[in-house]
Amino acid sequence: MKCRFIILIVFPLIWPQIAKSQYTGWKKESCLSHYLSGLSNIGNLEYQKKVYTVGMIGIPLSFALDHTFETYIKDHKLYNTSISKIGDIYGHRWGYTAVFTSIIITNVIQGNTYRKTCSDAGLFMEAVLTTAAITELLKRSIHRQRPIGYGKNSFPSGHTSGAFTLAVVLNHLYGQTVGTLAYGMAAFVGSTRINDKKHYLSDVFSGALIGIIVGRSFTKEHYQPVTFSYRPEPKGFEIRISSTL
Repeated sequence: MKCRFIILIVFPLIWPQIAKSQYTGWKKESCLSHYLSGLSNIGNLEYQKKVYTVGMIGIPLSFALDHTFETYIKDHKLYNTSISKIGDIYGHRWGYTAVFTSIIITNVIQGNTYRKTCSDAGLFMEAVLTTAAITELLKRSIHRQRPIGYGKNSFPSGHTSGAFTLAVVLNHLYGQTVGTLAYGMAAFVGSTRINDKKHYLSDVFSGALIGIIVGRSFTKEHYQPVTFSYRPEPKGFEIRISSTL
């Protein structure tokens, strides 16, 4: 998680290939502008209205049910250790590696252009790294102890937020069939975190919400070109960087 957080900070400045292949104008400014445009969609209440409405209802409810779920899981395990381990692996680095590799391989097999391949890879990077950063900031700010009794980084669930971000991206790139499977896998990941006493219900629900919101924010900007222009002025010149929405 720390590694992804560091990468996010420098991401807009170290992705020149995407700036060249997907956007027009200056490399650094175009890439950064496009990233910030996607980031701003997190606060786009009109676009995210349904998700935020679910969150306003679901977050307080999930907190209220935390103890009930924790008590139930003590006596009624959902999965054995082997099955639960699958969710732990997918929600961690191997899930990200598998999805990113699949995006590249799929583009190569389909004979897609270099531009589209970089665009899809850029979407993955933007969404995943932003989700990781937001999740890490909340963990470090809230310091909620895990139900298992150790570790004060329970809220929100990073495995769950990441898995749901992957689901949104896969649904956007490959359609409803793949998306449904990815959402199902994300829900499975969240349930294993409760099963293993690594997270409370509210941690998992909030993680899912973060993943969906961030994923939607960047898929909205996918394939939207960023343009750079300038014009002379009497006392200098005007620079304008804009995105077509």
